[in-house]
Amino acid sequence: MLERFELFGLPISTFSLLMMAAFLTAAYLIPKELRRRGLKEEVGDHSLLLAVIGTIIGAKLGYVLEVWGRIWRGPDEFLTKLEYVLFNWHGLRVKYPMDAEYLGLWDTLFSQGGLVFYGGFAMGFLFLYLYLRYKKEPIWSYGDAFIPSMAVGYGIGRLGCIVSGDGCFGYGASVDIPFLTMVYHDGSLQKLTSWFAYKPGGVMGTDGVNVWNTPLMEALLSWALFAWMMLKLRFQGFKPGFMVAVFLVWNGIARFLVEFLRINDALIPVLDHPTYQDGTPIAHHTHSVQHTAAYFENWHWYGFTQSQVFGLIIALAGIIWIVQKKLYVRDTQKS
Repeated sequence: MLERFELFGLPISTFSLLMMAAFLTAAYLIPKELRRRGLKEEVGDHSLLLAVIGTIIGAKLGYVLEVWGRIWRGPDEFLTKLEYVLFNWHGLRVKYPMDAEYLGLWDTLFSQGGLVFYGGFAMGFLFLYLYLRYKKEPIWSYGDAFIPSMAVGYGIGRLGCIVSGDGCFGYGASVDIPFLTMVYHDGSLQKLTSWFAYKPGGVMGTDGVNVWNTPLMEALLSWALFAWMMLKLRFQGFKPGFMVAVFLVWNGIARFLVEFLRINDALIPVLDHPTYQDGTPIAHHTHSVQHTAAYFENWHWYGFTQSQVFGLIIALAGIIWIVQKKLYVRDTQKS
């Protein structure tokens, strides 16, 4: 793992580099697919730019929602909280500097880390939909052309989570499976020259615990969908929107299943909250502290997370869309 480089004091995260690689891959694939389908390449260029902007904005907003309990918390009255949250970069942490649980709204929005899948997906999708509707272009024909690139790009982005060790991995695994489980290490900044340094390891280590490598699981599932779409599905002549709907179903189910192995708080609790051996509840989203082995060894899935709920929603939406609009019917002239 390699969290980041520093070039002339400027930090360059490996996660950002792989996100860039994901969008560059899409920029290479989309024009080819648009030409094959007889669609306008310039529309694809503008759409990709909007997708980049929408994905980043949505992913950050999704993270804010996920940690909102640490931004808006404490005993203060509503107006006091509102003042600190809106008009202080570090929010209520300014008032309670000794409590590391507090996060600032603006600090969180503009931090280097903190990107949430469902936020980025929803906002990127919305930006594309509104743009294509404004241009009066066939939305779902373009959507089917874009969606394979979204699948491969999402997988590449997940590699960024592995390389940077950003903490979106799972809890302690009871088995050792090559690649699907691994130990994440952290490290300190290594200065090679006066202008170049690098930080081996990840943002968050697992203190020697072998954990579920959930980012790789998602990447492999996403690449499998990409391969199916590129080798088979796009040539079958289904109604416009079919491939988009398949993406919703596949990605929603994949996210729902992988979340059973990931460390995330439950939106809908089913089991007791994970605790340490002394009975103390394990706090999640405390990235300001270095977690010990007990954190990973004692965590377990205890209820449906926000991502699982969102995954089910988009999967069901895709299934209903396919059935209701009969997207599975093929156009024999295109197949």
